[in-house]
Amino acid sequence: MAFFRSESMTLCQIILHSESAFNCLIELGYLGQVQFRNISNEPGGGGGGGTINNQYITEIRRCHELQRMINYLEKEIQDFNINLVFYPDVDVEEIPKATDLKDLEAIVEQPFENVMNMEQNTGSLRKQRNLLHERLEVLKVANQFLSGGQNNEAVMAWTDSVIMQLIHDELRPMTKEHIHLSFFAGTIPMERFHAFEVMLWRITMGNFLLKHFQVEFPQNDVARLTAASVKKFVFMLFFVGRGLKAQVAKVCQGFGIKLFQCPEAAQERQQEIMQISEDLGDLDKILQQSQSEQYRILLIAAADLYIWKIKLKKMLMVYHILNRMGRVRHLHLGKYLQAECWIPTKHMESVRKALARGVRRSSQDNSSSMFMPLLNVVHKRSLAPKDKPTYFSLNRFTRGFQNLIDAYGIAEYQELNPAPYTIVTFPFLFAVMFGDIGHGLIMFLFGFWMLLYEKSLEEKQRLARTSSEIWNILFAGRYIIALMGTFSIYTGIIYNDCFSKSFNLFGSAWSISYNQSTVMSSHELQLDPARADNFRGTPYIMGFDPIWKASGENAITTSNSFKMKLAVILGVFQMTFGLILSALNHIYRRDFVDLLLVFIPQFLFLLCIFAYLVFLIFFKWSNYGGQFEQPYNSACAPSILIIFINMLLVKGPEMPPEGCEIWMFECQDSIQMLLLGIALFCVPILLAGKPIWFMLQQRKIRKIKNEAIRRTRTRDNISSIRKSLIYNVDGSGFVLSSRKSLEIEKQDVSELWIHSGIHCIESVLGAVSHTASYLRLWALSLAHDQLSSVLWNMVLKIALTGRWGYMNSLLLVVVFGFWAILTLAILVVMEGLSAFLHTLRLHWVEFQSKFYSGSGEAFAPFQFKRSTMAG
Repeated sequence: MAFFRSESMTLCQIILHSESAFNCLIELGYLGQVQFRNISNEPGGGGGGGTINNQYITEIRRCHELQRMINYLEKEIQDFNINLVFYPDVDVEEIPKATDLKDLEAIVEQPFENVMNMEQNTGSLRKQRNLLHERLEVLKVANQFLSGGQNNEAVMAWTDSVIMQLIHDELRPMTKEHIHLSFFAGTIPMERFHAFEVMLWRITMGNFLLKHFQVEFPQNDVARLTAASVKKFVFMLFFVGRGLKAQVAKVCQGFGIKLFQCPEAAQERQQEIMQISEDLGDLDKILQQSQSEQYRILLIAAADLYIWKIKLKKMLMVYHILNRMGRVRHLHLGKYLQAECWIPTKHMESVRKALARGVRRSSQDNSSSMFMPLLNVVHKRSLAPKDKPTYFSLNRFTRGFQNLIDAYGIAEYQELNPAPYTIVTFPFLFAVMFGDIGHGLIMFLFGFWMLLYEKSLEEKQRLARTSSEIWNILFAGRYIIALMGTFSIYTGIIYNDCFSKSFNLFGSAWSISYNQSTVMSSHELQLDPARADNFRGTPYIMGFDPIWKASGENAITTSNSFKMKLAVILGVFQMTFGLILSALNHIYRRDFVDLLLVFIPQFLFLLCIFAYLVFLIFFKWSNYGGQFEQPYNSACAPSILIIFINMLLVKGPEMPPEGCEIWMFECQDSIQMLLLGIALFCVPILLAGKPIWFMLQQRKIRKIKNEAIRRTRTRDNISSIRKSLIYNVDGSGFVLSSRKSLEIEKQDVSELWIHSGIHCIESVLGAVSHTASYLRLWALSLAHDQLSSVLWNMVLKIALTGRWGYMNSLLLVVVFGFWAILTLAILVVMEGLSAFLHTLRLHWVEFQSKFYSGSGEAFAPFQFKRSTMAG
């Protein structure tokens, strides 16, 4: 029964000795049945309240430092494309102990320091190598610029003598002084080149010559030789004058340009190029050896890094809890820690055994006896049921349905859980909208495949380095998908619909008695159910008669009428069931005021209006038909919608055809007026019943208080009377304790009037709108049926009815593949998702709003989650 209402929770106090506290919490983490009160379970988190004792702050800092080291090693391992070794049994075989922190520090620090030192050394070598590489490229390009290389079409052949001659020829009329030619060579990022060129134009007044060439260089901030490169411009800048040299150098510095010395003589440039090439070769050999050694160290670390990571994560969680537990100062100088926690009542013995295991492990480590932990039940009268966490006992099957409910809101403590009823109603309402044997079979097979390979798929998901969110959602709802497919097959049999085609398994109840000439000459022939040669009098054994699919427009008219009425029937039944569940909640909480003044008016209003509508539907189905004689044949069948509207408008019935009755049954008009009067009488009770009752209770409570004050004079006597007084104030046998009387006394009546008015409007209008909302069952079923018919008639039927001989077989294969893809993508996936969302909306809004508040707090135990490849 714990699935219908949440588990009974017990507030307990745990007292642990500091020497065994770590191992005890480790055992509780593996058990996962203890929620510490006012203590956050997130490692290192500051939320959750609680007093920090700082007794374990040093261990927490050491854990964070170890975590930083492990993260650094993991990043380096990923950079070297080394795969971490995953241990599936790490949760069982590697149980952390208090002494593991010191051992873990010694194990992790050695590879971390080695890799860190090697990375610092190789980092400086890489920077030196990249700098030499840039200098080499600058010298090569400068050599082509200055020596007139013939192989580079993008570079013009400018020699020293040609440049000097051009400058002498241009400046000879202006001055007779010696002209000094200066040039810079360096590299600049491509995105800064245009701005640099504009700045040079302004400084030199256009008297400069700038040649550039695009070259790729390795990034300086990346640790690997095989890292991505960055594109830069290698440039040669020529200008005249000594005074401009300092200004141009400052501009280069401002743009982050790297300048390199370039010899003017070609022979010197060639020698320097050869020297730099030799140096780069030596640096590459050193870096290769360093990387090989670093790879070896990381390869060894990768074998145990996953174990270190999982153990450290658990230890950090435990130290965080220990750091927030209170110290018992009056016992042995604070060596004992205490904390309050919530424990499911049925798991109390399991918690005690887990604590005992933790003490035994501590005794084995220390070779001495330990103080046994204390687990005391705390009785706090101030705790309300809403303060207790909600916990349900779930399994693989029920967890998926509970997730649907929790997405709306967590149930209050001991509140009725909608999930058990959703197991049946959710797939059934989905199937009403998705009723097709073929589509339901596809969905069932997909869900059955996930169930058949459940364990292997779980293990594959656990071993995956990256997880797909869509796949996780589908796999979590595998039982829901299988049930939705099963129910869709059932409703498809009821609708007699499989890929928009019907089956004639049991023979039609209709037969045609017309000859061929009559059929060919007439266009308005009908099958008369009153004739024995047309209708045998008994309906089809199960579901729709296959003749309706061949009747053209009559098929849509008949199925629409049936599905629309079926949607109303299902909606009224589910809403009525929701109200009955609300009554069970009121009885369980002994809230008889809401039971009498809220539930009963709501229930009567729904029964008198919409349950009567359902009664009319069933009455018409069972008493009117084409095979009956007047006044109960099809011609005399009244419109239920018109009757229902006339009832609400207090309007008389319309005149029926000749030979038909005005009313469907005797005293129908009197019964309708009585039901409408009861429904209208329920509205003021919903609006004012509860506020008036509270006002009367407050008046009686004040009267009793005044009498008690007149009988006594001292504050002690008053307080003792207030604590022990029992009021019998409602006059109907309901006994209210003093605490509840105080709550009634403090209740704000004006606020209660507002809430009662809102609830009254919501109940009355909601009964109408929620009933109409269930018509989506009919609308989506119609849409699904029509889309399926369109795909059959517009796609597959073309190939099936073709007259192209052997080519028709090839066309059938192509068209069938196209039809299958559209069927899966549109009718199964898209329509299935649409029906799923509409079903979810019906349960959240129309069903659960009748009895489910969803304002509780989920039970969040201190628990070590099962480790995965992602950590």
